[in-house]
Amino acid sequence: MKKINLLFAFLFLSNCLIAQNHRFIYEYSFKIDSLNKDNITKELMNLDVSRDGSIFYSSEKFVYDSLTNAEFTKAKAIQSTHIDLGKIRNNSKVSFSVSKNYQKSDTKLHTSINGDKYEIPESENIKWTIVPENSVIEGYKVQKATTNYLGRKWIAWFTNDIQIQDGPYKFKGLPGLILKISDEKNDHIFNFVGSKKINHFPSNSDFDDEKKLTISATKFNQLWKDYVKDPAKKIKLIYASSEVSNITVTDASGKTLTQSEVIRNKEQRVKDNLKKTNNFLELSLYR
Repeated sequence: MKKINLLFAFLFLSNCLIAQNHRFIYEYSFKIDSLNKDNITKELMNLDVSRDGSIFYSSEKFVYDSLTNAEFTKAKAIQSTHIDLGKIRNNSKVSFSVSKNYQKSDTKLHTSINGDKYEIPESENIKWTIVPENSVIEGYKVQKATTNYLGRKWIAWFTNDIQIQDGPYKFKGLPGLILKISDEKNDHIFNFVGSKKINHFPSNSDFDDEKKLTISATKFNQLWKDYVKDPAKKIKLIYASSEVSNITVTDASGKTLTQSEVIRNKEQRVKDNLKKTNNFLELSLYR
């Protein structure tokens, strides 16, 4: 009788989690500079799950987007052209998000290049190898699984105690929720730290809801290569427009910069940044 009661309680809990909107919180630790592995960045990420699907995003970025959208909505309501974003700080180091549609088995990465927004459908299936090795994470019994995916070898720990075949980022397809996953070099690690029920499931209006262009991973990779090759291309096009031919730009000291200086400064900033930002989670997207 005791075993039956435990089984009933487990099934009841699993059904409740699936029926309700639930948030699973992960700490994302990553080493974005391959030449400085001692520099570790950490950020809390939310995996919000509903009956129909899930969305994975930065908690900090969500707060920033919500406050920014609120300012635009307030200005629109009072028909004001003044929008004050000076007090809103974006402290997030993670700009991407991932959405999954359970009914359609559809996964999409939402990201950007130089301010242009893109939506990239996932076409690769994750092929898991489940290993007979167990552990415990935050009180949940977990089992080990491995896969080669996104240009890396990954080690995952999933729990049968939560019957949701999902996990952080694009990871999914194991017989239970993934509570921890890391690449073999520990450059990118997602650790489960807690969960709670939520009444509101985030929609596009809660985020930066600017329209995104849907493209393939191959096309995105080509756009990235083009950006690295000519990071000031957008600025050059702006200067080429007759409507903004008289635009002026000043530096921090108030000095007016020439067009060539603006372009050269942009190219140098991107070049310096790429030296420190080169160990992307998806190596295949940025190769």
